[in-house]
Formats: sequence, structure tokens, C-alpha cells
Amino acid sequence: MITRNDHKGVLVCGLNAAAQKAGLQGGMRLSDARSILPELTDSPEDPALCDGKFARLVRFMDRYSPWIAPDRELMVQGLNGDAGMWLEITGGSHLFGGESAMIKQILRDMKAKGHAARVAIADTAGAAWATARCHPGSSHERVLSLPRDHAVAAGFPVSCLRLSDDIIATLSRLGLKQLGDITPLPRANITTRLGPDVLHRLDQFYGRLPEHLNFELPDAPWLIKQSFGEPLGSADTLAHAIESMIADLCAKLRAENLGLRRLIVRSIRVDGHAHTITTTTGTPCQSESHILRLLAEKMPGVDTGFGIEQVIVYAPWVEHVAFRQVRLDRQQNDSSDAIALGELLDRITHHLGPKDILYRPAHHASYLPERAAIRQLPTGAAKPVRLPDIPLPKRPIRLIDPPEPVDVMERSASGAPTKLRWRKMMIEVLRADGPERICPEWWSHLDRDNYALSHMTRDYFRICDQKGRLIWLFRSGHAGQDIWSVHGLFAG
Repeated sequence: MITRNDHKGVLVCGLNAAAQKAGLQGGMRLSDARSILPELTDSPEDPALCDGKFARLVRFMDRYSPWIAPDRELMVQGLNGDAGMWLEITGGSHLFGGESAMIKQILRDMKAKGHAARVAIADTAGAAWATARCHPGSSHERVLSLPRDHAVAAGFPVSCLRLSDDIIATLSRLGLKQLGDITPLPRANITTRLGPDVLHRLDQFYGRLPEHLNFELPDAPWLIKQSFGEPLGSADTLAHAIESMIADLCAKLRAENLGLRRLIVRSIRVDGHAHTITTTTGTPCQSESHILRLLAEKMPGVDTGFGIEQVIVYAPWVEHVAFRQVRLDRQQNDSSDAIALGELLDRITHHLGPKDILYRPAHHASYLPERAAIRQLPTGAAKPVRLPDIPLPKRPIRLIDPPEPVDVMERSASGAPTKLRWRKMMIEVLRADGPERICPEWWSHLDRDNYALSHMTRDYFRICDQKGRLIWLFRSGHAGQDIWSVHGLFAG
């Protein structure tokens, strides 16, 4: 247990799971806590140690977004031993497979580092803070989108508005315990009875007022920030400012023989709204013309509003550039075939979108068919498609992912199928070769007791049907509960 000294005495400000299970709560006096749990061990709070660990956690979260704003007020005033931070992930969740997949990944990373976490995604900073603490959904489904989820937000307690304890106590005495109890009330009456803080937080929650967060900009040389005394009111002046800043950034990268792989351009309006543009390259890039060409297609989506007062250009991912001199003049870098190919692939990927990826197949050392091939970048050193001088069993030219279920109608004495139904078609088996047994990778399932993986063992058969098609299917499951599935088609 962690304690803190203030004018109220010695208060509890941090508890482990055992203390919480015993009924202790943050904010209670140490004497009251000892009366509940006499064998309690307490340690005084060390602010420097807490700040250091939290700073390392902020740097760790940089992998999800470079725009991180710690909740300093919660760290200073909170008595539950928790801390919080906001991440600006606009336009970046698709890099992790979507919002729900991103939440799952963050929770796994926090658990691996020994931290219990609550993660949520919402349209505003206030709504995200409340959703992480009050959303009734499971840990990976805490996504709040307004006004679609207005009914869910109406059930949040008023404490989610980050109000003072006195205001929350007053609201409780008035019978206003949820957001749905406050939103229908006349705004003038709320201000008169409770002051301006309630409406201010409520408007920030629903996005009617902006909330300015103090983002911790990374301590890296690959960031350029420029503020304008006269806000930029047109898209042309904004594009000119970004062009100049990217040229400066590329000059710094060239001086260090580095190239960027990811670039983030953030434009902040005078009303606090921020627009973020992210672009990624397949190879380290030092060419401002190529970067500007990639950004040019996204720039029309920036709304300057009443004017842009600050622009931040940041390269969170940089790599060393390996050049091979092919000419005596200074143009060999720009005319290199490898660089030209990389820029072409960047433009193609940029047009295809985040879900369409250019790749080359490569061999992977695995007996499982779906894992025997991996995707590799179309540029750089390539892994072989198959291992040389190693005989491999005959495999189909096309895999069906995921495998499709099959109903086996008749079998032979050896257990091979002789008649089956697949895709509403009756298939007569003229010839069947097999079985070929493929066992699961036990080293990937060490958490299973006694290595109980028999139901994951597959027996593959190569069959030829009445139309001459060669089908690859397998049998899996426990004894007496065979499950048949089609996994691939051989070239005819």
C-alpha cells in the first residue's frame, strides 16, 4: 500500500489487488485501513519514482501514436493509485487492424509490462476518459461514437465529467446521478444552481467545446514545429509552409545519412481542432519531392477553418540509408533504380489504400500449410519462395482460407471419403491418396495442460472427383467426432 501525507493526515493513495479485495479504498485514512487489515504494510509515496516510471510508459506508448497527453491532474489529485493518458489516434487505428484490435493490442502490451489498464476510444477527450471507466461493454469493446451511442453515454455517472467532489455531492443530493439526468435540463438553470463547470465539462464531453490537451512532444531531432502570428487562412499558404518544413527536415536527415519511413503532419487551428496526416514509405526516403507528392493527395482534406496557427512535422520512424555510388555526379541517389522502384511502390500503395498491400511470397519454416508462406516487402533483400534442395510434399497451388466445411456421406473401409457434399455439390471420389498427418506446433501451445493437442491434428487426403478436380481436404477433431474441411485445390 502507498500512502500520502497532506493537510488531512496520512491517506491511502495506492493499493494492490489483495488490499482492494480486503475492502480498502483509495483516499481513506491509514488508521481506518489498519483497522480493516492490521497486517497491512505501507510505504510513503515517492513522486520522483512515480514520474520516472510514468515517463517511461509514455515513451512506450509512442508506438501507437506520437501525440500523447498525460493526465497530470489525475496523477496529482487522484488517490486510487492510477494514472492516465490520452492518445490522438485519428487516422492511425487501421495500422493495427481497427479500433477493437488496437484496444486488444494495447491491453496485451500493458499486461506484459505488469500494468492493469482500461482502454477506450471515443470522439472527444472527455468522452474517452469517461468510456474507459464507465462503459458497460467488455474490455475490447469500449468504443463510444456520438451521437450513435447517446443512450450508452446517458447511463454514465456524473463523476465521469471530471468535476470536483463538492459539485458531485451537490448533484447527488439533487438526484442527478447520471448524464441522462442532466442533459434534458435547461442550461440556464444548470449554470445558476451549479456554476459554469458542469456545462463546460458537458460541452467538452459531447464535442460542443474543444478541449486543449498538452501533448508531450518527443525529444527527437526529427520534429519541426512552427507557430504563426497570423493564422494561415488558405490551403495554398498552408501547403507552402508544409513544403518548407519538409525541405528542412529532409536536409537534416541527409546530413545524418538517414531516411524517414513514416511522416506525420499535424495542423492545429485557432479553435483547437487538429488535423493529422500520416504517410508511410516502403524504404528510407530523403526526397522532399516524393514526400510532398504523397501528401498532396491528402492535403485537400485539411479544413483551415478560421486559420491554422501551428504546424508540426514529425518523422517518428527513420532508418539509415545505404547508398551505392553508380555515377560521379551528385545525381546518382535520385537516379538509382532501387530508389525509383521504391518511390513507385509507395505511390501504388498510397493509391490502393491501407487494406491493399504489395508483397512478395516467401517460405516460412512451418509444417502447417497456412503458415508455410509469409509476405515480404517488394523491395530489399528477398527470402526464397521455397527452400532449395529440400523435398517438400505435394501441395495445392491454391489454399482456401479459412478451410470450408465438408459433409462426408460415405467412407471406405480405411476411413477415406468416397462421397461428400461441398458447396451444395455432391462429389463422387474416384481416387483418394493419404492420409498425410500434420501435427500442431506444440511449442506454440505451451499454455495447454499435458499438451492436449490431439484434436488439432490433421489427416490430409488428396482426392480426385468425377469431374477430374483434385481437392485437398483434411480430417480433424476428437475420436468419434471427425470434422472434415476442404483446404486447397490442385492445379488441373
